[in-house]
Amino acid sequence: MPLVSKTVEVDASAESIMAIVADFEAYPQWNDEIKACWVLAHYDDGRPSQLRLDTSVQGMDGTYIQAVYYPGENQIQTVMQQGDLFSKQEQVFSVVEMGPTSLLTVDMDVELSMPVPAMMVKKVVNDALDHLAGNLKKRAEALG
Repeated sequence: MPLVSKTVEVDASAESIMAIVADFEAYPQWNDEIKACWVLAHYDDGRPSQLRLDTSVQGMDGTYIQAVYYPGENQIQTVMQQGDLFSKQEQVFSVVEMGPTSLLTVDMDVELSMPVPAMMVKKVVNDALDHLAGNLKKRAEALG
C-alpha cells in the first residue's frame, strides 16, 4: 500500500495541535473510532513511548499496541507493534506554523493482514485519514 497523506489548514498554533496529538488518552473525546487508549510505557523524559488503542473502524473492532516516536520538532510518529487486521500501520503527524494558522499533515502507511483489493484498501485508508485529520482540526480549533 502506498503512503497516503492528508494536509489541512488549522486555525490554531502548532504547539496546541501537537499537545492534542500527544494527549493520547484523550483521543476518545474527539475521535469516535478510538474507544479507549492507555499509555503503557514512557521515555525517561516522561513522554509516552508505547500505547494500547482499542478501536472500532467501519464496524471492525481492533486492539493495537503502538510504539511512539518523536522524529523532529512538531512531529509524532506511531508504529504498530502488534494488532488486528494490519500487518503494518504507521502514522506521522507533522505541523508547520504559518502565522495565525498551521498546516497539519497526517501521513499513513498500512498493509492489511488479509487479502483485500488495493483500491478498496486505499479508499478505506483515505476515509480514515479524512476522518482523523478533520476531527483533529475541529478539536484544535474548538480549544483554540
